[in-house]
Amino acid sequence: MQPYCYYEETEIRKHYLPESWKDERVQEDLKDFLQENWNQRKSFYDDGDNNSKQQFLTFLNFGSIRTNEYVGTIVFNGEQVNIFPKVFEAKGSSNSLDHLMSNLVQWLDYCSKLDFPFVSIKSDLNGIDNFKELFITLFAKKLSQVLEHGSYYKYEDRVEGLRVIRGRLDINDYISRKVPSGQYDTFRCEYSTFEYDNLFNRIIKYVCRKLFNQTRPVNQKIFRNVILRMSDVSDVVCIARDCDKVTLNRMQSEYRSILSLCKIFLLNDLPGYTMDTKESFCFLFPMPLLFEGFIGGFLKSILDGKGRVELQKSDQPLINDIRYAGKSYGPAFMMRHDILCTIEDKVFLMDTKYKKIQRFEDAKEDETLWKMQLIRGVNQQDLYQVSTYAAKRNLKKAYIIYPLLRYEDVESDMPILQELILTGNSSLDDIKFVDVVLVRVPFVFEEDIDKTKEMLTSTLLKIFE
Repeated sequence: MQPYCYYEETEIRKHYLPESWKDERVQEDLKDFLQENWNQRKSFYDDGDNNSKQQFLTFLNFGSIRTNEYVGTIVFNGEQVNIFPKVFEAKGSSNSLDHLMSNLVQWLDYCSKLDFPFVSIKSDLNGIDNFKELFITLFAKKLSQVLEHGSYYKYEDRVEGLRVIRGRLDINDYISRKVPSGQYDTFRCEYSTFEYDNLFNRIIKYVCRKLFNQTRPVNQKIFRNVILRMSDVSDVVCIARDCDKVTLNRMQSEYRSILSLCKIFLLNDLPGYTMDTKESFCFLFPMPLLFEGFIGGFLKSILDGKGRVELQKSDQPLINDIRYAGKSYGPAFMMRHDILCTIEDKVFLMDTKYKKIQRFEDAKEDETLWKMQLIRGVNQQDLYQVSTYAAKRNLKKAYIIYPLLRYEDVESDMPILQELILTGNSSLDDIKFVDVVLVRVPFVFEEDIDKTKEMLTSTLLKIFE
């Protein structure tokens, strides 16, 4: 299977799509397949997207498809599509899945924003060269951690004829059937038993058996231990819809991610979605969330206890009070900051934007043209948001962090955009100036990983100077 490779946020004309994906019926099946995976994605991460319709790919007119801000691999209908980050796009660059995987390992190692509580050390991901193996590894590690806290038991309802009354007696059955037939000592009872051999454990066991021959030895060892541990659990064939029959209470929340992961693996090998191949899968990561989490995690590592780093901090309202018809309804619209750093008594507000913008040093010498090129690609709404948030916190500076593209060197200076903010009444006392500093940081790792980390460290530390 020769993979097709594209960049995120790219329109792919029908002519350049994988051959089988050009068929309208296949595209309809692909939409359904992606939708099912979209519905389960929160078992891996919460990207904050409330769309009920899948956003992995956008299907355009005339059979074209647009990639969005998700990178990874889709295998469907005998075709493999790899989607690379847009920051990888550079003149003369050659992209490989190995390079993407090595970067993903680095990003996840620092990423504290994504819901990956089971990726604790980078060594868990060493040696992984494809997305399917990555997700199997995450599942294996999470499963072993959850089972360390205890096995899953479930009360299951049973109905059977007994010699001794147990649970609830079916009195109508006893009077109308048992007594007339002389079965005075037989009782039809409904009762519950605390069962280890339940549907959820059958699903887990089946998924472990299914993945055993598709993964590396370290994961096989985990799956072998789980299968042996569940020797008393029935061996049955399970499908994705079986996961919907499992109900978990609040006390069993740690099992929810396991259930969702099981459904993803069952979903990604569903015969109805595969026509010319035995396997199909969709493993995609949201790049804006990865970038934000990576920067936040990296800041924590370089500050090393000297300051506090908080992601998605939300403790102050944007609007202090809503008044209507003489009544006060209180504050509204809580501010949510991407990254808030506190060092001693100083607060640093940062907003991460996963966008490609003009290199500052490439601005022309002509002053008028230079000014416009210097801020080309900077979104005006982003400036309004970060400067307003800074003013509400009485900060004089705020920072917007963008990624450098592949092979780009760190720039020697950072543009400072002075914003004029009016708050309250339009009096001189209500005018606040906020300097918005634009920062572009290294994000793509090459062979010399330590060099990239050194450049990123020096760039971020300039903020605190």
